[in-house]
This record gives sequence, C-alpha cells and structure tokens, in this order.
Amino acid sequence: MSLSPDLTWRDVQYLCVETARKINPDDPDWEPTAVGRPYSYKYGFGVLDAHKYVTAAQAWTLVKPQAWFQTTTIQLEGGTMNKDQQYSGGQFIGPDGVISTISISKQMLVDSNFETLEHLNVKVWINHTARGDVEVEVVSPNGIKSILAKKRPQDRANTGFPGWVFMSVKHWWVHVCLRFTNLSETFAGVRIP
Repeated sequence: MSLSPDLTWRDVQYLCVETARKINPDDPDWEPTAVGRPYSYKYGFGVLDAHKYVTAAQAWTLVKPQAWFQTTTIQLEGGTMNKDQQYSGGQFIGPDGVISTISISKQMLVDSNFETLEHLNVKVWINHTARGDVEVEVVSPNGIKSILAKKRPQDRANTGFPGWVFMSVKHWWVHVCLRFTNLSETFAGVRIP
C-alpha cells in the first residue's frame, strides 16, 4: 500500500481478483466466469499472489467511483411480510421450482452510472418449514449460475429466509444488461429487490 497510497478499498478488491491464482486446480468446484476467470465456491478467485499483486498495484489505474443499481421489488402473487415477519399471499413453489426474471436495460444502467458488476445482492423473504430444503440460484444473461443457497440436509430450521440478503461476487467485472433470473425451489412469499 505504501507504493500506491491512492488505492481505495475497491481497488484492493479488484487487485485481489485480478492477481489471484488458482489453488488446488484439480478440484471440480472451479467454474469459468463470464469473463473467463476461474471461480470456486471454496476458494473464491483463488489464493493471493503477493508478487503479482504488488507488481499490478504499482501500475494500477484507479477504478471509477462506486455506483449502485437497485431493481424494483418483485412480489410473487402479491406476497408480503409485515413488521412481525408474518407472511401473507405469495406463491407456493413446488418441487419443480419457480423462475422470476429481472430485465435490466442499458439505459437503466447508464442512468445509474453503472458499468460493471462487483457484488450482486439479492434480498429474499422465503417462508419454509425446512430451510435446508431451499435452494436459491441467480443466472446471468450469459448463463453463469451463482448458487446463493444450496440444499443443506442438516438445516431443519422452520424460519425460512425472512429478509435475508445473499451476495455473490462470481459475476465480478461483468457488463450487465438484459436480465438476471432467480431460480428457487419449494418456498413461498419471495421478494427480490
């Protein structure tokens, strides 16, 4: 940091992603991202390579100021939750799941000064008697799937996911346009902001 004191916390994150090196390359968890960078749910973008990091930091061009983009809330079948976290309405989602799609136009992104994705946050209200049976995925326009919640047989909590925020960095540096899809299985009352 002393060699490049102007780096922001976001520049540091970008440098971590850019200079990471694949660890345990034979692990089947590695998948390519839309920009061709390998990503793993176990290792993220990989292990930091201090030499590559310092070298890259010395010539690094600072990233633009942070921009945010929020979509409108999607309510399935008018599902709502009150201040006591009690659900009403919503859509029961059977074993085949449900797909809800958010369309994002280029103009919407321009209006928000938004160019590339860093962190993708999805907030859900899911009512379910066995939280570990719930699976939540986000699929980008180019088919890259990010698993936000996978099935966990030992998680038998009956609280579901009331107002939970899931985050993914798997779509880092992707130029976002068109639509993202949320695939979910066996839950009711979903809102995705």
